[in-house]
Amino acid sequence: GSQGCFSCSFPLFGVAIVSAPTMPKVSGIACVTVLIAAALFCVASAITPSGSVGGRGFGDNLNWVSFTEGIAEAEATKKPAMVVIHKSWCGACKALGPKVAQSSEIAELAKDFVLINVHDDEEAHTTEKFKPDGGYIPRVIFYDGLHGEVLLDHINKKGNPSYKYFHTGAESVVASMKEVKELFESDAFLSKGKAEL
Repeated sequence: GSQGCFSCSFPLFGVAIVSAPTMPKVSGIACVTVLIAAALFCVASAITPSGSVGGRGFGDNLNWVSFTEGIAEAEATKKPAMVVIHKSWCGACKALGPKVAQSSEIAELAKDFVLINVHDDEEAHTTEKFKPDGGYIPRVIFYDGLHGEVLLDHINKKGNPSYKYFHTGAESVVASMKEVKELFESDAFLSKGKAEL
């Protein structure tokens, strides 16, 4: 006969997952309950909101989306987007990620932004306008969903002027986010958008 889960009498696709003759027999109902719970956990873990890509080191507590989804969402909602471009092998990216993830200020400001997480080979989907001063990483660039353009003036003001969009800590990211938020709240900026519509 076929062996089942945890040596119980419940066959699991005719394959023994665990063959332990010394284990006590578990009732079929208990085994089925464990299997259902495990399956539900796996399904729940795999479900993410449409377009969600997870934090990839930059905070699963934040609602990160892919580049394509994020640009479309920013333009549809007329919100600013914060685009973080990074690589899995990059030491500076690995250092910045947890700082962004742990910042309560970034989490609060994020409610007013579309957060776009561009990771590894996904950068090929971006355009040259997301490399205004080079393709170094990490880069934090802001996108204007109201007018459909990159906000080139919102840089790391305390950083290296040759790498304007390179951030090493949450403080400079917070400062840029606050600037962009204030811009989106200004009448002059908003009226510019209405005149073009």
